[in-house]
Amino acid sequence: MKVVGIETIRLEEFPAIMFLQIHTDEGVVGLGENCVGVETVETFIHETVAPRLLGKNPLEITAIHETLHQDFLGFAGSGIAVRAASSVDIALWDILGKVTNQPLYQLLGGKVRDKIRAYNTCAGSAYARGSSNIDRNRSAQIGVPTGEDFEDLIGFLNEPESLVASLKQMGMTAMKIWPFDEAAMRSGGQTIDKRDLADGRKIIERARSAGGSDFDIMLEMHSLWSAPAATVIAKSVEEFDLFWIEDAIRHESTEALIRFKNSMNIPVTTGETTGTRWDYLRLLASRAVDHLMIDPGWVGGITEARHVLGLASSFGVPVAPHDCTGPVVLTVGTHLGVAYPGVELQEMVRNFYYGWYSEMLTELPKYEAGFLKPQEGPGLGTALRPEITKRKDAEIRWSKVG
Repeated sequence: MKVVGIETIRLEEFPAIMFLQIHTDEGVVGLGENCVGVETVETFIHETVAPRLLGKNPLEITAIHETLHQDFLGFAGSGIAVRAASSVDIALWDILGKVTNQPLYQLLGGKVRDKIRAYNTCAGSAYARGSSNIDRNRSAQIGVPTGEDFEDLIGFLNEPESLVASLKQMGMTAMKIWPFDEAAMRSGGQTIDKRDLADGRKIIERARSAGGSDFDIMLEMHSLWSAPAATVIAKSVEEFDLFWIEDAIRHESTEALIRFKNSMNIPVTTGETTGTRWDYLRLLASRAVDHLMIDPGWVGGITEARHVLGLASSFGVPVAPHDCTGPVVLTVGTHLGVAYPGVELQEMVRNFYYGWYSEMLTELPKYEAGFLKPQEGPGLGTALRPEITKRKDAEIRWSKVG
């Protein structure tokens, strides 16, 4: 079997997402995905990855993984080279599953559980219709709602009690919110105004009161804050028993992360925006991380995610795969979640899940009563809907043998 074509698909409606399909000479097609800055990722795939992948046996996943890790320049963190390799790696595992007629979780060693607990990240319908690399202000995050169900970003800002009640009704036991982002936009994240602090704190207080002790709340900070400002925020909300505080500061400064961890009493999580086992080893070795996040599309793919899961296990740190990116990443994370005992949670965005995710793939992980189950078909257990490549707003690019 050989790789004979690499196809990338971007949609004008969703400029932050790119789908990748790897075609073989035996007609087997593997599916991958990436999110944010995808025109650049796409270019790198066709200019730099394709010459090393076309003509190769797609089942030699480890050899291809190592080849793509040998870039002379730029292969670090979650940079373009890592993200391109991630998309390819996911598609290769999909091909392996289809050739062996086994679901991804079985290729990873089989199930340790039948389902993984899910939590809802409270984004809305317009959150996916732009690039979070460009604009983090509140108006851009909210965008122009499409009128779909589950406008949860507006919900947590204005009616957290109703939001929590809605989530509980569908079996959810946890949610993630980010009430302080707009304050960071105003101050540059170096300080926080007392009124902004009180307003954000009030949202969390209302959510905790509505949720009770059996509902978990995660506080997302989007790496927008200095360590002193993040400490002020964290100490102001300690009493609300948060499950974790996420990406309060940019973790590239290990010393700042350690100082922040030691400054307050909320469990710390970070990691979704980094990549490769070497950067994760730095985070774990700092002893400043209580929960670790990985994004299969940014970490280096399924192959690299396995390395990171092993590292995290050796440090006794549980892992929660990231979503809020795309349906392929949600699928991969759910497979990892049932195959690895160290995975504690799977992120999902119910607005996306019941909205545009279902328009992209033939099948999604099954959500039921607060848990996700992976697809049972071979490989990822899903495929890109054929009508996607026929959309008027689809931009398709090919690299082919010959």
